[in-house]
Amino acid sequence: MSTQPRAMPAAWAAPELAALRSALMVREHLGFRRASEVLGVNPSVLSRRVVALEDALGVSLFQRTAGGARPTGAGERFLAEVERALQLLQRAAAQAGAAGRGEEGRLRLGHVWPTSAGPAERILRDYRRACAGVDLELREGDAVSLAAAVLDRELDAGFMAVEDVPPDLERLVLWSEPWLLARPADGEGLRLGEAPVLCAASDDCSTIRRLATAGGGSRGGVRPQRTSHDGVLSLVAAGAGLAIVPESVAQSTRADVSFSILPGAPAPLRLCAAWRGDHDNPALRRFLSQLRASLTETAASPLRAVG
Repeated sequence: MSTQPRAMPAAWAAPELAALRSALMVREHLGFRRASEVLGVNPSVLSRRVVALEDALGVSLFQRTAGGARPTGAGERFLAEVERALQLLQRAAAQAGAAGRGEEGRLRLGHVWPTSAGPAERILRDYRRACAGVDLELREGDAVSLAAAVLDRELDAGFMAVEDVPPDLERLVLWSEPWLLARPADGEGLRLGEAPVLCAASDDCSTIRRLATAGGGSRGGVRPQRTSHDGVLSLVAAGAGLAIVPESVAQSTRADVSFSILPGAPAPLRLCAAWRGDHDNPALRRFLSQLRASLTETAASPLRAVG
């Protein structure tokens, strides 16, 4: 049989994997009989597979002797490439499976309130532990811009108040938080109406005004600030005013402020995950599955689920 390779026929543009693996097994065990025992096939079946492969390639892959079979020079070069190709194929199949199961890929989440404390921090930590291969991206902003980004597929999902979710998005209510009044650490007796109420750039100022009025303050006393929630609390600590924030903000700050339940007994802030129902990101599906599972364990979980 000629050892000079010839052009591969079109029918053999992608040789059967069984024939390639059979040849690799013969190479590894230096013989057809030993290789057939490992594969669990008849030696004649294994031999026919390899001969058919050699005929299709126009190359003698093995030098057969009474003691076994050893790769020819051309056979060794070919089978070394085949081995590398099969490893790449197996790796690609594993990566595709992981991506399909949501174990790899990218998840882009938006949030209005801090994610460094409270239920949001625990959700992200648990998800990261379960899906370490997923690139997790966060974007902070106001509810309107985040909802628009989810609708435009710039974000996969967003954490926001139930009332801020547009009707075009699906939602899953996750937990609720009480509204708190933040004062300077040395301003224990300071009440709403006695100092301006500061709010962050991402806050819904109309909500803050409503809460301030219900608690005895003035709607006109609310002053938006172009800063984060922690920046607002830094201003409160400096004596520049008061702030109305949910519990997660209180838990995430290092500012020297004190917190108390907001007067007026307002309804708690209900937070949810919002996403497009037709978004097909596997990492998002895995994330939502984890969220739903957490809600089935509320009796043993710190999350306070609400309907």
